[in-house]
Amino acid sequence: MSGLAMLELEGLDRPILWTVVIAGGAWALYAAYRGLFARSERRLSRRLFLLRTAAVAALAVVLAKPVWTSRVEQTDPGRLAVVVDDSVSMSLMHEGGLSRYALARQAAERLRAAVEEVPYGPRVRVDLFDIRGEPVADGLPDEPRTERTDLIEAVGRAAARLRAKPLVGVVVLSDGADNAERMTANVAQRCPVPVYALGFPESGRGTDVDWAVARVRGPDWVIVHNTAKIDVHVSKKGAPAGEARVRILRGGETLAEDTVALGEGDTECGVSLGFTPSEPGTFVYGVDVRGAAEERMLANNRRSFALRVEEEPIRIFYLEGFLRYEYRFLKSRLDEDPDVSMVSLIRRTHPDRDWTASEGSFLTPERLENFDIVVLGDMEGNYLAGPEYDALREWVDAGHALLVLGGYRSFGPSGWRATPLAEILPVVFRSDGPTQSEEPFVVELTAKGRAHPMFEITGDRVKDAALWQSAPPLLGSSLVEGVKPGADVLAVNPNAGGEDAPVPVAVVQRYGAGHTVVLAVDTTWRWSRFTRILGRSDALFARFWSQTVRWLAGRDQRSAAVPLTVTTDRPWYELGDTVTLRAAGGAPADADRSGVAISAEITEPDGRTVPVALRAAGVAALSGVFRPASGGRYEAVAVMTVEDGPAIAERTEFMVYSAGVELADVRSHPDRLRSIAAATGGEYVDIGEAAGMADRIPRRERTNRYTRRREIWNSPVLFLFFLAAVTAEWVLRRRNHLV
Repeated sequence: MSGLAMLELEGLDRPILWTVVIAGGAWALYAAYRGLFARSERRLSRRLFLLRTAAVAALAVVLAKPVWTSRVEQTDPGRLAVVVDDSVSMSLMHEGGLSRYALARQAAERLRAAVEEVPYGPRVRVDLFDIRGEPVADGLPDEPRTERTDLIEAVGRAAARLRAKPLVGVVVLSDGADNAERMTANVAQRCPVPVYALGFPESGRGTDVDWAVARVRGPDWVIVHNTAKIDVHVSKKGAPAGEARVRILRGGETLAEDTVALGEGDTECGVSLGFTPSEPGTFVYGVDVRGAAEERMLANNRRSFALRVEEEPIRIFYLEGFLRYEYRFLKSRLDEDPDVSMVSLIRRTHPDRDWTASEGSFLTPERLENFDIVVLGDMEGNYLAGPEYDALREWVDAGHALLVLGGYRSFGPSGWRATPLAEILPVVFRSDGPTQSEEPFVVELTAKGRAHPMFEITGDRVKDAALWQSAPPLLGSSLVEGVKPGADVLAVNPNAGGEDAPVPVAVVQRYGAGHTVVLAVDTTWRWSRFTRILGRSDALFARFWSQTVRWLAGRDQRSAAVPLTVTTDRPWYELGDTVTLRAAGGAPADADRSGVAISAEITEPDGRTVPVALRAAGVAALSGVFRPASGGRYEAVAVMTVEDGPAIAERTEFMVYSAGVELADVRSHPDRLRSIAAATGGEYVDIGEAAGMADRIPRRERTNRYTRRREIWNSPVLFLFFLAAVTAEWVLRRRNHLV
């Protein structure tokens, strides 16, 4: 509906000036053609004058910028989303010789007519959706063929499709059968409007017992070798009391079990079960309940849940000589890292006062066995006892990592140089001369440092180099005599030792099966503090220390400790879907992969294994496809073999839903539809009362008011008219020798 319309001249913002210009132009045009009129034929001069006047008038219109504006009001009708369940269970017959699906389609049409054909009040338009939440503008399918029902997701997706429209509600026509195992309370989070449900009255209920797993709650992830606590709610329908066994299963293996006893009538209770995963990965577990007596239905006796099992955290023991900024910032950063578990110990007394040595109680073999990394701060060499040095050396040799930080005391005359620790560190300590440079400097990476995971920030070496060059300067470094053969220098202090021999500040070396690292600086905290003062992120500080501890523990992405990952594109599928399996090796892109081979296979629910052909899908990545033949739990395993090395396997799991799950329970479930409606403030009625449901749905419209503009001056026709008038006038003048 259009409102007031008017013509505006946007170009005439200074009317007096434009009046003078137009009057002057008209006088100039008249004067020019007055002489022409005296010298030529009167008819020709009139034509030329009219053509030139028309061209000037067109130009004046363009300069005046006339715009035709009108105020428009447009009313959008309210929208009602109607979700029709087209899953396989809807193919079951209902009363009157018709299937549930046929009755649902008829009810949807009656509801549409009752909602859209009301001759008074606000208009409401009906939009149809299937059980996947997809619009069906071309009409519902003839037969119900969807093999998975997720009522809550269907409602949420249908509402999301119309979120930009004046949505008045969502109507669900279904038998209530749902095998997606979602909690009803989630529907209120996914749908902002009331849900109105039309279902089928429950039939065929006897007095026998029916046990069911009502819901399962547990953590999203757990650390391997730690107990995962799973809360299971078990329900019983039927008169007699009884007992049932509740189990957590992975495949055919029972991981935990307990017994529950419920009294007479319909009742429910909860039980907590715990189990300890033994390997990392993402797995699908099952919760099963079985009563002693025969049940009328077994399809609701099991539910599945996914659990991500993470590797154990990186265990760090940090021993510091005294409280300093480096300790405070480093401890804070590592405490925030979810993959790190750190124990720190600091000497309480001031180092210049009387203090007591460790007396061999800090770094004992028993304590060291509980850690992956040991960090030694600034302290005197005699702070640790001889047996501690021996235990530390054997511990590193067995495959662990030692990180030594710079400091006045640890690198001074009374520091590590006179202890057995000097034998396993990658640097040679100074025997005389200064041991500390206090001149500020910016860390300069070597060629090996630029390629090392410790100094990798973004993954782009050009960007990383720029970040390190612009990093806040450090306040000096500890000075060493040199590095040992076989050690790698990753970073240097260019302001100490001269251009030809800069002093190394980050040095790594293999020692036995482990690593020793010297970081001869103690002010990396400036990478955090000064960037925060300037209002910028301290990502460089956080990333550097996260990468450092992960590389020391063998957890960085390019380490051989985590060389393989295997994933699927989704955690669940419907029967007939194609599963895409992806296996990726953890070696860097520039590594030699000539001796690396990756294979994959999938274990079906019946225990049979099927190999999956893998093809290249990027650097160090392979992918393959698999089409499940039946519903159930599947396990995918990828195996990487390295020449002259052990085979490494990683696994993941996924679920496939099939018609067998849909048809396992032939009853309708109006109680679930009532719960969904109640959670959102809607109502439930039986399918035969679909037309009456229209009176329960609120009606409203949305009026949009806006201004419609039509720029008359910005028209190709006006430009062509101007061009034609000028051209015609010029042609006539030329033909009559008036040019």
